Amino acid sequence: MEINPLNSDETRSCLRIAVALPVRGTFLYTVPPDLEPEAQVGRRARVPFKNRNVTGYILEKTSQTDPRPLKEIRTVLDTEPLFHEHMGAFFEWMADYYLHPIGRVIQSALPGGLNTDSFKTAVLTEKGRRALEKLPPPSEERNRLVWVKDHAGKRLPGPIQEFYSLQKKGWLTIQGRTRRRRTGPLMRKFVRPQKDVDLQSVVAQNDRASTARDETEFLETVFASDATPLTELTAKFANGSYLVKKWVKRNILEEFRGAVYRNPAGKVLFPSPAPLTLYDQQRRAIDFMKRRLEKGTFCACLLHGVTGSGKTEVYYRAARHAMRLGRQVILMVPEISLSVYMESVFRSRLGDRMAVYHSGLSQGERYDEWMRMVRGDVDLVIGARSALFAPLSKLGLIVVDEEHDSAYKQESTLRYQARDAAVVRAKLENALVVLGSGTPSVQSLHNTSSGRYHLITMPERVEKRPLPQVEIVDMKTLDGEQAENEILSPPLRDAIVRNLEAGNQTILFLNRRGFHRLLLCRSCGQSIRCPNCEVALTFHLKENQLTCHYCGFSAEATLKCAACGCEGLKSYGFGTEKLVQQLHERLPNARIARMDTDSTRKKGEAYHILKRFGEHQIDILVGTQMITKGYDFPNVTLVGVVAADLSLAFPDFRAGERTFQILSQVAGRAGRGSRPGRVIIQSFNPEHYAVSTAMANDLPLFFEKETALRNQLGYPPFSHLVCLRLLGNNKRKTADAAERIGAGIRATLRKWPRRGKEIQLLGPAEAPISKLKGKMRWHMLLKSSSTSLLHHLLCEIEKFSKKDLTSSGVHLIIDVDPYQMI
Repeated sequence: MEINPLNSDETRSCLRIAVALPVRGTFLYTVPPDLEPEAQVGRRARVPFKNRNVTGYILEKTSQTDPRPLKEIRTVLDTEPLFHEHMGAFFEWMADYYLHPIGRVIQSALPGGLNTDSFKTAVLTEKGRRALEKLPPPSEERNRLVWVKDHAGKRLPGPIQEFYSLQKKGWLTIQGRTRRRRTGPLMRKFVRPQKDVDLQSVVAQNDRASTARDETEFLETVFASDATPLTELTAKFANGSYLVKKWVKRNILEEFRGAVYRNPAGKVLFPSPAPLTLYDQQRRAIDFMKRRLEKGTFCACLLHGVTGSGKTEVYYRAARHAMRLGRQVILMVPEISLSVYMESVFRSRLGDRMAVYHSGLSQGERYDEWMRMVRGDVDLVIGARSALFAPLSKLGLIVVDEEHDSAYKQESTLRYQARDAAVVRAKLENALVVLGSGTPSVQSLHNTSSGRYHLITMPERVEKRPLPQVEIVDMKTLDGEQAENEILSPPLRDAIVRNLEAGNQTILFLNRRGFHRLLLCRSCGQSIRCPNCEVALTFHLKENQLTCHYCGFSAEATLKCAACGCEGLKSYGFGTEKLVQQLHERLPNARIARMDTDSTRKKGEAYHILKRFGEHQIDILVGTQMITKGYDFPNVTLVGVVAADLSLAFPDFRAGERTFQILSQVAGRAGRGSRPGRVIIQSFNPEHYAVSTAMANDLPLFFEKETALRNQLGYPPFSHLVCLRLLGNNKRKTADAAERIGAGIRATLRKWPRRGKEIQLLGPAEAPISKLKGKMRWHMLLKSSSTSLLHHLLCEIEKFSKKDLTSSGVHLIIDVDPYQMI
């Protein structure tokens, strides 16, 4: 390890670097003179850290006087920056607020596959193989040895200390491995003329000699471009390979390797011409946004426009104005399928100076799009929550469409809320942020009433089209046998038939995938459950298998109970797959499609379903919440909500809000064309205020009831929440660890006699789903009106929990502003 000791009065050039490791803060390194020109902000470097070399991200270049001996960087990995200097402040805010190592924040923001990655793996020794044969099956040590045996060369799962204890016994050997970068520019062979070579003289010289077939046309093709792909030449000319070799040998042409852009752009779903006139409510919204953009200062506004009010056109006009001012735009949508639709709208008008960025792209496509953004070749970026990190140097506008959607909250690794983080990024870069929704979140509405956001309303549909007629079907009033065997109520069935006969389209919303929800044993009453999770397996007819929707476990469908061996299991519940089957049986001539996570796994499948539906090649579209957001299909005149109560059953204080939003959003898909719309909602609980206010399209009344309840209970937006989750392999150890951490928190709060009373601890308690993906789960909630006080407490919790959990096999996850309570 090299140390660079310098005198305390010597000024040197230093780099502030975030390393891609689970450590907090940044570190100073010096730069060797030969790397000084390459060591620029935004590039990656290999740096020494403890006893190994790791990837680091250069955040700042500084000159300082420092008596400490600093280490030198080893090498610079990039020839151009991967992000701009001003993004460093945003990365640091993310790391501080969400309590996540800053190097890992940057690593998750960049396109996957860029980094070299150091990790630990293990191999069994002979002593370990003998131990594997002798240890009893329930043994945790045996389970770890089995994992090592079955996952040769793979990264060891945490906590890694458990494997070091096995190494001390001589049962395995832990080794260090490095995974190389898996993506970068796509390199292909090109052909071009040599410098100072004239086409006419080459053709004239060639005419005097014997020529091959199409040789003159071949030369004209090559000389017409600065670089022609070799594959293009061999495809166009049957003797292309021969001609390339011939003229390269004569020093007339040369071959070289160059980067090829992997264009992820989709085809336009259907043309989206600009409307001839704007409506007053649209004009007022656009004028306000233009004024704020021209000021060039930060502003956050909530655009509340009812479904069908023309919000997309407002986004487009605001984006176009920002680009005319020389600024760049990020447009975020909650679902990848919606980004396909939105891309089509904007590409048909703006052309190719835009990029798409989301996890549905390949690693190579994400890399190419990212580098286009860094180089300034892009004015507009459209994507899901990861588009928040788009490396734009002149950001002027961020639009968060369907801002209420819970998909903006990432539930793994860096657990950030993209909508809230978008507001912070806009503030740091003096940009305008527009949060748009037909059903705004309670939090955003509260921010408008407190003056933090400016409220813009668009209360009418374009062309003053009426909102759809909403009807409720109380499923409790149906005959018991009929309700059990039929998914659709008689009123909804009749409406679907009449709508089909009239030549209109129907959307049926059911937020549940699969065929049967669960299988129960008639003898012992046990359900067929996932071995990794405390949930029942869902039967999928197409694959003829039982699947866990949490961990992905699947098994062949069986007619025997695993608990008692009895045959004749009884199926209960239904999902989108069963609903589609029933529709096919009742309406054999109808064109029916399903759109959910299962049916859109294949890349491009969502685009094809939406395109067919938009071209009226589908009569009835059945789907989960994927179909509720932002789509504008003028031929849809009927929307049916099959089970309105599903989201109310979740043990979550936002259950009422989500139910209101889902019902209002899916109802808004009806009647967006010239024909009036109709919505039929099936519910077992029509009296619930979330259902009744959604029926009446009464957002103010829902907001009043919901905020009164939350204020009484002290839930957001009247407080800030943090969820502490403890995950372990052993049920007893996990429960004990949760109790110890809970006791440690209470002891810490008692040491703060005044401020400690401002924080409330709920729990610890077993999570509603007590086992998930093989891990036992306990959780507790922290509530406080002060974010700074909460973060101070969380730092204390991290300190004492790290010592407490080191050898327990239990892992602590801190989720700031949680959205999933199960």
